[in-house]
Amino acid sequence: MTQKEIETLFRQHYAAMYRLARTILYDADESKDVVSDVFVRLLHSNPSVQPDKMESYLMMAVRNRCLDVLSHKSVREQVEKLFSQELKQRHIIARNEDERLDRLMQYIERELPPLSQQILRLRFLQEMTYEEVAQEVGVSKVTVYNHLWQSMHRIKEYFSKNK
Repeated sequence: MTQKEIETLFRQHYAAMYRLARTILYDADESKDVVSDVFVRLLHSNPSVQPDKMESYLMMAVRNRCLDVLSHKSVREQVEKLFSQELKQRHIIARNEDERLDRLMQYIERELPPLSQQILRLRFLQEMTYEEVAQEVGVSKVTVYNHLWQSMHRIKEYFSKNK
């Protein structure tokens, strides 16, 4: 595969590949790196993929690379990030009065998916660890992390708009 062909593939598929990576990783810079890695590997490996299957090949390569990134992230980074988010969330709840707490609970029940609600309850009300929550719900620790991150993000967005 020539460099020009790879450049054409890059122009055609970059946006979709980036969106997929962003959906999995929730990080813009890491997502860009993953897509770049896929194209670098494509340039060096020169796979024999039929042209009509190239989009599927590229999307699968992005997915697999994202899973590699997730599996190689250090537990320490994840714990530090989550700990920081938990402290911020606890600070928000601590400085708010009962009315704001009621609004928070109503928002969670009304706007978050059932799995996210269950994960939030287990983590913060029953004070389970991420591993315990994952075992209880039957998902991976990464899924627990992602649900907590998304939920916290949505809650923060809602309350910053509706002060």
